[in-house]
Amino acid sequence: MLIDMHIHCHELSPDMVKEYLGRYRLVCVSDDPLSSMKTMRLAEAYPDITPCVGIHPWSIREYSINDLKNILDTAVENNIKCLGEIGLDKRFTPETFNKQLEFLREAVVYAREYGLILNIHAAGAWKEVFHEVYRGGIEKAFFHWYTGPQDLLNSIVEAGYYVGLNPAWRIQVKHREIITRVPVENILTESDAPYEYHGLKLMPDLIPGSIEYLASITGSSVREIEEKIWGNYLKIIGSK
Repeated sequence: MLIDMHIHCHELSPDMVKEYLGRYRLVCVSDDPLSSMKTMRLAEAYPDITPCVGIHPWSIREYSINDLKNILDTAVENNIKCLGEIGLDKRFTPETFNKQLEFLREAVVYAREYGLILNIHAAGAWKEVFHEVYRGGIEKAFFHWYTGPQDLLNSIVEAGYYVGLNPAWRIQVKHREIITRVPVENILTESDAPYEYHGLKLMPDLIPGSIEYLASITGSSVREIEEKIWGNYLKIIGSK
């Protein structure tokens, strides 16, 4: 079974989501209150989906902290394990950074209290996000599509957190360089579907190629990498 640790299922058609189930475990992230509800409904219908709810840093300007608290309360009431996509973004939306920080800190409080996983967006703010998450006592965190500094990567690994191997490695040199420095024990495959990056449509279909790439740079077999990624998934998500 392959793992997609970061996919926007609510942006795909139900038929497309169903097409991947059985071959992939999908960890479906949300962008706002509406997509959070859609993600939860998908998870109710399909047991191979792990839902993550939250408000994306790009969407924060449209919502209040009470909107976020309502989502977080709903997550707790419905035994949702994961919050995401959440985090900070100083690269694309620096104008809302202070509000993003308020939202992230609230999510960290809930995650610590209820043992939730954080599925994190941190473009241009990797150090700030790590500081909030680590200082907040979070045990399980996934840094989606990591392209941050090397010294921070070492801290992420030491903390026992995970980073995403995104299909963008095919064209993004920095992400390739990062992945060569991460122990396989701290990697989870992701697609970020249906995002398009410089003409590359990121979809779960590209994950087998990511597995092959990781096998080639570590001197492992494809089967060994699949088994290690599966083991990482079980450590962060559980037995679902």
